[in-house]
Order: sequence, then structure tokens, then C-alpha cells
Amino acid sequence: MPKLSALTPKTSGALASLTIIEGSKSSMAEKVLLILEVIANSEFPLPLENISTRIGLAKPTAFRLLNTLVAQGFVERDANGRRFQPSAKFRLMGIGLLSTDSIRSQRVAVMKRLVDTVGETCNFNILDGNEVLYLDRIETSAPIRLHIDSGMHVPLHCTASGKLFLSFMSEDQIKRIVGAEPLQSHTAKTMTRYSDLMTEIKKISMQGYALDNCEYLEGSICVAVPVRDAKNKVFAALAAHGPTPRFTLKLAEQSVPTLRAAALELEKSLSQ
Repeated sequence: MPKLSALTPKTSGALASLTIIEGSKSSMAEKVLLILEVIANSEFPLPLENISTRIGLAKPTAFRLLNTLVAQGFVERDANGRRFQPSAKFRLMGIGLLSTDSIRSQRVAVMKRLVDTVGETCNFNILDGNEVLYLDRIETSAPIRLHIDSGMHVPLHCTASGKLFLSFMSEDQIKRIVGAEPLQSHTAKTMTRYSDLMTEIKKISMQGYALDNCEYLEGSICVAVPVRDAKNKVFAALAAHGPTPRFTLKLAEQSVPTLRAAALELEKSLSQ
């Protein structure tokens, strides 16, 4: 039978060193997670100073950890190279979490009831870089419908969900993410100048919902409302759209209270 031996000063010191190393690893992992949380919760790229201040890290430590995250593909620098933002890899991880069966099944159930009430196709959309991603879509049973597949990306400046996301950004952020004018035209009603777009964005900010009056697709009207997380941050848009003249602007606006009620139901399901 093996015998138990007493700890010698040498073995005791080795265990103490191992404990310090393990504690250091744990502490470092915590700092990395805090950095990712700060970057993920920001609506725009953050400079090193902001990240280090928010977490309470020394700049050299934060810089070293950020470089590691950049090297591993979880974080990327913006066009100027001075600010940090979530990478495509990191965004896909978030999309993957939203797409898990347990979360998605609740979302789809809410959306199906919404489609039955509104009578038009409904979408659950998120901001993915400088585009809108159609994450979930429930089709109406109406014979005439617009076909947009889940997983499709659409522009920000001419879609209801896109303009809704822009309404929570500053003018500088909007211009940085949308790009130089003239903005790409998709229909005769697409706003291609910032003077027009910013007027529309201010209106959306005041009313709390966005409309797309045939700006992205001819003969298509869409309305979108925000979906917020536990910190009251907008992370998604719930939208309904249909062909004209069946789904008019008046009907789209009349559906806003129903969309908001469904969005609130989604928010509660995510917090459970």
C-alpha cells in the first residue's frame, strides 16, 4: 500500500507556486472576458483608453490582451487601426447563441402568433457589421408574398430594420458605418443623401419605429420595432412586411402596437 508522506518545504513551495500560477490564469481569463463584454456591449469601436478605464486595467495589460484577442480573431481593429470592435468570428458566435434550439423555439412561437395577427410575413433581424441580417423569418399564408431568405443580408440605409438600428447611433457613427454618399440606390425611393437620411433617422428616434416605403424593394412596405436586452440595449429588430397595396403605410403603422407587444414578449423570454 502506498504511504502518505508529509509535505516538505520543497513540495510545499511547489504547491504554493502552482496555486499562484493557477490563480493568475483564472484572473487573466476573467480580464479577457471583461474586455470581450465591454467591446460586445458597445455600439461603436472603442479605443484602448476607454477599454482599460471601464475594466480598471493598466493600459499595457489591456493592450497585450487585446492584441491576443486580435491574433485569435475574436476582436478586430477599425479602419483607422486605433479602435477595437467585435470581429466577424465573434459576431457569428453571438448569432449561434441566438440560434440555439431552446432560444429559437420560443422566438418562433412568438413570431407565428404575430404573423397570424398581422397577416404578413415577420422577421427577426440583427445588426451584423454594416448590414442587417435576417436571422429568423415566418411566412404569411397569403397567396402573394415577398421572398427573402433567412440568413440574407440587406443594407442599413434603405430598410426599416436598418434605419431603426441607425437611429440609436450618432451622426458620425452612421456616416462611418454606412459609407460615403451618394448611398447606393435600390429603387426610385431610396434615400441616397445624408441630408434626407438624417431627417428620417430623427423622425424614427422620436416615434420609436421605422418604415420602409418601397426603398429597398419595389412594391414592398415594411415596419420595424426594437427588441432590447436585459440592459435595455437594442440588439435586434422585429419587423413585418408585405406587398403593396395589401400592406399599406397606414396598415404598417397600425400594426406597431402589436409588434411592440410581441417584442416585449421576446424580451421577457430571453430574460428567463
